[in-house]
Amino acid sequence: MIIQSLNISFINPPHADWSMANNLTYHYCQSHYRRYGKYCEHVNWIPAPFRWNTYTCFDEIVKEIGSCDILLMSSYTWNADLVDKFAQFYRKLFPDSILVIGGPHIGTNEAELLKKREELFDYICLPTKPGEVFVQDLIDEWFENNGSPLREKIAWELKSEKKRSLPFDLDYSIYKEHSDTYKLQLDHAKKYRLEPFISLETTRGCPYKCVYCEWGGGTGTKVYQKPLDIVKEDIRVLTEMGYTNAYLTDANFGIFKERDFEIYRFAHEKSFALTDISTVKVPQLARRKELIDFCFDVVGKGPEVHTKVDTGTDMWGMMEYASSIPAVSIQSISTKAMTISHRIDLKTHEKIELSKHIYERCNKEGFPVPAIELILAMPGSTLKDFYEEMNLIWNFQAWNSFRHDYMFLPDSELNSQEYKDKYNIETVEVYSDIVDEDGIDNWNSLYRNKRSYFKTIRSCFSFSAEEMVEMWFMNNAANFLLRNIYPMVKEHCTPPLFAKSCYTIIQTLEGFNYMQEEIYDLYNPKTEPRSIRKLQGSFRVEVIEKFLARNQKLIYNEIFKQFVVKKDHSNAESDVLHP
Repeated sequence: MIIQSLNISFINPPHADWSMANNLTYHYCQSHYRRYGKYCEHVNWIPAPFRWNTYTCFDEIVKEIGSCDILLMSSYTWNADLVDKFAQFYRKLFPDSILVIGGPHIGTNEAELLKKREELFDYICLPTKPGEVFVQDLIDEWFENNGSPLREKIAWELKSEKKRSLPFDLDYSIYKEHSDTYKLQLDHAKKYRLEPFISLETTRGCPYKCVYCEWGGGTGTKVYQKPLDIVKEDIRVLTEMGYTNAYLTDANFGIFKERDFEIYRFAHEKSFALTDISTVKVPQLARRKELIDFCFDVVGKGPEVHTKVDTGTDMWGMMEYASSIPAVSIQSISTKAMTISHRIDLKTHEKIELSKHIYERCNKEGFPVPAIELILAMPGSTLKDFYEEMNLIWNFQAWNSFRHDYMFLPDSELNSQEYKDKYNIETVEVYSDIVDEDGIDNWNSLYRNKRSYFKTIRSCFSFSAEEMVEMWFMNNAANFLLRNIYPMVKEHCTPPLFAKSCYTIIQTLEGFNYMQEEIYDLYNPKTEPRSIRKLQGSFRVEVIEKFLARNQKLIYNEIFKQFVVKKDHSNAESDVLHP
């Protein structure tokens, strides 16, 4: 066998061009292969592109990576379309290159997407499987089979039966081994004032099987731990390089209680924020409170004032929203919805109690309230459940939190035809052309007008398409109504009754019918897909809140007549009849 050199690179476009690229998977593959691969001295790892805010065309990316023997690509819901288009472009330039796709967004439960991927890519790594062993086998096979790896010899290849587990017992820091790259990326982020995004992974795997999830570490699996001393080394290295926070990718923070607490405490001592913490999904309220209280007890110590500040060591650091207090993950108050989604969680009244507990701790410590995580219209939930959730929103008063659009991710059980048939689920294709719920868009021409298509729910056995239109509108309207009008009538009606009454009034207002027609079209499967984040050409929340602000006095007058005047009149009649 003649040994030749192999050129390999990696593409993983970030969720926005104002955010730093996440090439961690590529670095894991490199470090793993250097230890366990057979031909490591013959592999040339071409640096992965990361200057996504500057690219105006695909040619500029190709100029960086050149002609690769193997090009790896990671597919997520936010970059899938961009990845596929780049693969088509690259194939025309270099027809002999091997194109490989992995990541959680492949299409195993979406036949049309999977067929497209099989036509575009030579090899596919099964979603949520360990990319390190897949790449190890792929490279070894490339050398041993004259540049044409045999699928059956590659662990976790889509059409292979070969499987291999990968314990997470690393004896090295991935950030230390690739520190030059991470320093370069951070310098680039500072130069262009980009979001200095970086992730930290301390566990892999999740023992739960929520139907809507495509967790990168794998669902329904054993949870593997990275050694504690290596995690601490990761944090030390990142802080020395100048990073102030990292997105914690662990699916269940607190599952290894003492170890996870020690990681959190150590990060705080280093003035390093662990953000977007997803706590363990145990159904015990006491344990969930314990996790939250631990975070507050650690972060709340010391002389700092815990508010959104520009400087200091209070775990907010340079990033205004880099809070280490976990978000409140509720999903739905509907027990039925939680049961059929296989979500292990607290009972409804316990979720409300936990929300109040976090809200009280935030007020006591001077923290902004973290996000409350709800999903819009889960199968099994009803219109009544939707309005009952107004109690949560009012109690928590996280006014920047809105229910997430239900995404039928292509490799989730939720998206399987069997599941959709079982619960009479009807979906519709939509797209997102705005990066986040704050209406923030991309900057650069390569990203400008970028669309991320996905399927969302239109109706199911527990609610109709008509009710879906109502829930979509009120999801974007309720925060404004509760914040600006409800305080004046809160002694006379509950948040659910108030919100439902507001919708009845809003339906009569001039101009509402135009918005409603557009929402109906959004959920019409027979028309072209529309942006689920926009209404009348602008960000949906802004449009709806401007409409409500123009009509605020009218809405208040009608609500006042309905709940205050009518109640006073009834009381007066009662006094006459029963003096």
